[in-house]
Amino acid sequence: MSNPARVVVLAEDARQQRFALRYLERLHYSVHDIRFTPLPSGRGSGEQWVRRRYADTVRDHRQRAARSEKALVMLIDADAGTVAGHQAELQSELAAAGLDRRKDAERIVHLIPKWSIETWILCLNGRELDEDRSYRNEKIDGREITSAANTFFDWSRPNFTVPRQCVPSLTAAFPEVRRLD
Repeated sequence: MSNPARVVVLAEDARQQRFALRYLERLHYSVHDIRFTPLPSGRGSGEQWVRRRYADTVRDHRQRAARSEKALVMLIDADAGTVAGHQAELQSELAAAGLDRRKDAERIVHLIPKWSIETWILCLNGRELDEDRSYRNEKIDGREITSAANTFFDWSRPNFTVPRQCVPSLTAAFPEVRRLD
């Protein structure tokens, strides 16, 4: 019998999955510790796909976490919206499914980049950005994702002084990932 995953990642696309994988590796999780939920097929709203699966994924996580130390990492693009707005939508999804709101002690992490994960990757690689603009179509390779995940790890450490070019949605993610500590 195989060991169940210690971390489940619910993400919109492969770049988000790769970013999460590289970050979790820095936290000393192995590939075998991580399970990625299937990505949405075809074209359409990945954000909507993740949001619709969120409550069921949280329900499953809570059942498994009751028996052992498990974590859920959810990535969803804010697009033109706000991080706070998406947090409220996720809470509404839980309420609609009859689930309690996310508790402070739960290892349920919400990573919500403004527009798309490309915004964070570029920022973490030293670019100064206007978070009101989409960078979704920027060319980004695997090395840049790995570099960004490493920088994300460094910047998210307690007492680290975050550089001034850090975009607000990224700053909002640092307390989220500390739920994994």
